[in-house]
Amino acid sequence: MMVRGNKTDHAAHGTLRRDAEGRIALDRQETITAAMNVLGPPHSVKGKGGHLLLAFGLLAMVLVGFSACGGPTLQPATPIGTGAIVQEAPGLRVSVEANTWQGRPSSLAGYVLPFLVILRNTGTAPVTIARTDFSLLDDANRQYLPLVPTEVVTIMAGSGSGTSVYPSVGVGGSTGSWGSSTGFGVGLGAVFGGYGTDTRDIIPQAIADGPIQPGAEVRGFVYFPLPAPGYKSLRLVFAPRDPPGQPRLDFEFRPAGQ
Repeated sequence: MMVRGNKTDHAAHGTLRRDAEGRIALDRQETITAAMNVLGPPHSVKGKGGHLLLAFGLLAMVLVGFSACGGPTLQPATPIGTGAIVQEAPGLRVSVEANTWQGRPSSLAGYVLPFLVILRNTGTAPVTIARTDFSLLDDANRQYLPLVPTEVVTIMAGSGSGTSVYPSVGVGGSTGSWGSSTGFGVGLGAVFGGYGTDTRDIIPQAIADGPIQPGAEVRGFVYFPLPAPGYKSLRLVFAPRDPPGQPRLDFEFRPAGQ
């Protein structure tokens, strides 16, 4: 699926698309079609409607899968395996955490990889940091450079053009004239319409370039392209240039469940 401002023809193309920058999005129309195939036509049942309950269960699983589409879920490669990874350098305390984006758009993690970074100046002189002090490496030594926040806005604005498909559920029932049988119907439909993406939090919540005064703390997100499929670990590398000679800090994450 092309992400930068191109319209998507859901009927003419397959389920997965990858644009030139490696971002992957799920074809929502295929999800709706698959759900219809699973549920099939309405059923007529006697008794308490066991088939209806089964249909509802299948429908729930489909909708959960539909709403859970997003980017990778990462966990720290530490004994605890949750929360932030914290490391110290001379005059600087650095904390990095994944899976913390709660701003707008909520779908951000499906298109880029945001890391929350918190830096505290524990020294006696200002320390200048920049977004370009960060990079990302996977276990195959593929390197990903941080995205400029305005570029992330462009990516998300492009992802919001075109047509969206929303699931719609309908339930119906009827009783025979002599009360001898009951008919139930379950339907899954699609509502089509244009949609947009609210990107107002991307720039304000990005890490800011500039000096950190002694005792002060700054926080913000560093955005990266989605990594290539098949990676087993990711290392966010922080190589501060100020003051000169600072050691490099590595923050390792793994896909959840590994």
